[in-house]
Amino acid sequence: MLQLQFDEMLTSLQEGDTVVVYKFYCIADSTRHLIELIEYLSENHIHFVSILDNIDTSTLEGKTFFNTIKRIGQFQHDVISERTKAGLEEAKLKGKSGGRPKKPDYNVHRALDMYWSKQYTIAQITEATGISKTTLYRYLDN
Repeated sequence: MLQLQFDEMLTSLQEGDTVVVYKFYCIADSTRHLIELIEYLSENHIHFVSILDNIDTSTLEGKTFFNTIKRIGQFQHDVISERTKAGLEEAKLKGKSGGRPKKPDYNVHRALDMYWSKQYTIAQITEATGISKTTLYRYLDN
């Protein structure tokens, strides 16, 4: 219900309007969300005021604050991205691979042979081989 009201408020805003909140957390649940929201408001020439945080984007200080927050948000994103890449690379070096585990080849070949023999239903094939219907169809498409 609150999200619907929030969305209605955003769509009803006009250039020159001001959105006033008690504190940041009342309008955003993460730094990224706050940045995206302020960028949207800024692009539409709508001001933003947070009473307890003492931020007003109609002032130079408020604009400077959000430029700084934007840079910090990008920094957070870059750090997370680099750590993720490093973790994946380390796992790869240890012989681990991401994604869902592959089904053993003999089960795949068995399932395909059963399918092409036209003697079994899909349900019988999936039960006998342990391969899901979706996986079977994916192999058939290839």
